[in-house]
Amino acid sequence: MKSDALDITIVSRSDSIWVLLSGPFHNEQVPNIKEKITGLIDDGNRRIVIDMENVSDIADSVAPMFLTLVNLIKGKGGDIKFIFKNEAVTKAFSAYRNLFSIYPDAPAMRTGGFFGILRRRRSVLSKKTGVRMSRPVAFILLVSLGGWFLSLVVIILLQNQRIRRQEAEVYNLSRWKQQASVEIVRLRERIRPLDQLGILKDTAEAHERK
Repeated sequence: MKSDALDITIVSRSDSIWVLLSGPFHNEQVPNIKEKITGLIDDGNRRIVIDMENVSDIADSVAPMFLTLVNLIKGKGGDIKFIFKNEAVTKAFSAYRNLFSIYPDAPAMRTGGFFGILRRRRSVLSKKTGVRMSRPVAFILLVSLGGWFLSLVVIILLQNQRIRRQEAEVYNLSRWKQQASVEIVRLRERIRPLDQLGILKDTAEAHERK
């Protein structure tokens, strides 16, 4: 016959307080657990880990109670992380999963990793906007944003190259214009004596008669 008692063990590991729960977690045990964890928070603990892998049965009121505690500790600059992967607890937390930092085991919690960061960012977004994103959707969104950013960078680089080419063409045309103006002035100075002697006029009239 299974015991109806919920076993609770509180230990300190590194910079965190671990609360290990084992057995059935019924409604009548919610006030006691809430009081114990609230006491840990009031004592100044800001990193708490709740291990519920060995919880065999769980009431519907447990997840909302932990959500209240998470909001409480976050308001004090701390965090509560949860460890479980068993079916009973996973089902009870399914409606609130995006609001908790949940890990399947201790090694996964310690490493965190890329998806751990996404999960925490998604949790903050969910509470602020009410929008929930699954892990695949968040990954696809991140890849899409990355592709859009790279495309924008490529477009900017191509536009910069085009602008530099156009500036070089304008500069070359400006130099050619200046050189042509100088050459025209120089030619006018050279033919001015001929114009004054009337030679150019006679030459022009001879060409017209032909």
